[in-house]
Amino acid sequence: MEELDARNLHLVDHVAAQLKVFIQPAYANQVELGVKKELDKHVLRFMEDQQAVLLGYRSVKVLSKQALLTAYIPYLTIDCTAELVLFKPNIGNVLVGRVHSLSPGQLNVLVLGGINACVTEGELPEGFRFDVDHNCWVRHGDYSRAILMGDVVACKVLSAPTIDIDQEQLLFNLDASLLSKTTGLLQRQPPLQQQRRAQLQAAVAAAAAAEAAEVAAAAAKAAKAARKAAKHAAKTAGAAPAKAAGEDDKAAAKAARKAEKAAAKEAAKAAKKAAKRPQQEQEPAEQPPAKRHKHSEQPQQQAQQQQVNPVQLPQAGSSSQQSPTQEQQQQSAKKSSKQKHDKHREKSDGMSKSKNKDKSKNKDKSKDKDKSKDKDRRKSSGQQ
Repeated sequence: MEELDARNLHLVDHVAAQLKVFIQPAYANQVELGVKKELDKHVLRFMEDQQAVLLGYRSVKVLSKQALLTAYIPYLTIDCTAELVLFKPNIGNVLVGRVHSLSPGQLNVLVLGGINACVTEGELPEGFRFDVDHNCWVRHGDYSRAILMGDVVACKVLSAPTIDIDQEQLLFNLDASLLSKTTGLLQRQPPLQQQRRAQLQAAVAAAAAAEAAEVAAAAAKAAKAARKAAKHAAKTAGAAPAKAAGEDDKAAAKAARKAEKAAAKEAAKAAKKAAKRPQQEQEPAEQPPAKRHKHSEQPQQQAQQQQVNPVQLPQAGSSSQQSPTQEQQQQSAKKSSKQKHDKHREKSDGMSKSKNKDKSKNKDKSKDKDKSKDKDRRKSSGQQ
């Protein structure tokens, strides 16, 4: 504190002044004590007659042992002399003080232990902002040069001294600024302030690291979600063509199978036809003729015999019998006609048998229905 006061001594004046002090009648036997009690009330107050701030006094001397007592003033008027210590800052003077109050709109610097220099936000260098979390003024995020509570700063006087409204605080206010090059945070700070600044930097670095970790975690989550969405989109995009391709392959396989089956059937039919043709060419006589009626078989046979075996006159020494080749042909023709006739009969017999069976079944069903109807009638008659 003494070092700070020494830096401001060039603004302090020692003046020998003659004063008139009003003391209470109770101090009539102790006049010097009464004078000192009254001067103590004016310390760190603006003295209009001196146009300065009273910082202190010494060498008080009472000039006379008599005092005036008037009817309208219940105080004793004492003439005395004293050496006054006055603070007379002029506009443009640089003051050195300690920061004792911080707020979002201003910071207050205490000079000479009792004089308040107020620095508003507009009188701070560009880039300063108030950090509410750490209660300090920071410029461009540089916490190594932040203004903390208790820091020593230099400020420039902007206005003449004025009386503080709050008389109880006994603070003398004046306006100041930190815009000048000769003002601002001093490099040499008390050890306690250096520790506070180191703790503040560590706390800010930890908070920045935590915030960076949170941002990185959020970015990682977002990237993971984006990758999942991309994979899902790729799967959904590839599933539809794959399904369509599978369906096309199945349809093609079915068509190929159908074509193979049709080709196999056609090949089998062609093979059957090819197998039948040589048999028909080799044995044309064995094939039965077209369907013929019973009445038309004998005239056709007689006509074939007449065409194949023309009438020949009997020669001498020869028998009236036919040649063996003609007889064989006739016999084979008869056999084939008999076989056809037998087959036709068998078919007709089978059809008749099936019809008889169906009729018998229908009769049995009708009988069963009649029986059930009779039973129902009997039951209904019995209930009645």
